Amino acid sequence: MSMNLISDGRILDVVSFSSGVLFVEMVSLESGEARLAYRCFDFTKNSFLPVTMGVYLLNKFGPSYEPISDKLNNSVLCDAAVLPDKRVIVLTPDGNCAIFSKEGALSWSGQFSYHDNYVRSPFTNGNYFWCTVPDENAIVQYDASSLKTHIRIGNIDSGAFTSPVTLSVYDDVVYVCNSSIGKIKTVSLPMYEVGEYKSFDEPVYKYLKVGETEVVWLKSGLYML
Repeated sequence: MSMNLISDGRILDVVSFSSGVLFVEMVSLESGEARLAYRCFDFTKNSFLPVTMGVYLLNKFGPSYEPISDKLNNSVLCDAAVLPDKRVIVLTPDGNCAIFSKEGALSWSGQFSYHDNYVRSPFTNGNYFWCTVPDENAIVQYDASSLKTHIRIGNIDSGAFTSPVTLSVYDDVVYVCNSSIGKIKTVSLPMYEVGEYKSFDEPVYKYLKVGETEVVWLKSGLYML
């Protein structure tokens, strides 16, 4: 498998934009302190471009990123998706959920779980959004309007997924990153057939597609495939 390294830094988050990826790294200063660095790699230019924190937040939370990020304790260590009606759902690693209006006003907050297990990695697909449930070995499709469960694939005793951490949806295929076994599995829609897409010798955290370019975030770094 051909893999081209974008960064092997301490990556905290990766989001896509129109012609590349934006990512956040923790970098160490000569003083011994650490700070966040916002990076941009453009696939059309095959090079890094200057980027601001605001551009990263815009691509993560949408046009109302300023009031949304102001209300969050941490805008980097969370997952977000813009729903079809422009509301924004934000999920944190500890299971807290916040839903914002398209203007960025907080409309609901609380625990968002499936069978009392935290859900992660929302990704909008049509009138629905998908999430992973790592401790349930499952992925779940929710109705974007009602936030009610529509479909579940996998379960705690199933071999379909193993601790799925993130997912993404492109061209009626759900790509599911199973970090602990280093595999990206797929679910073809609308038949809901589970298959295997790619395998790595290390944990895989995230898979994204920008145009025809595939990006994978592994333990060792961020790569183009």
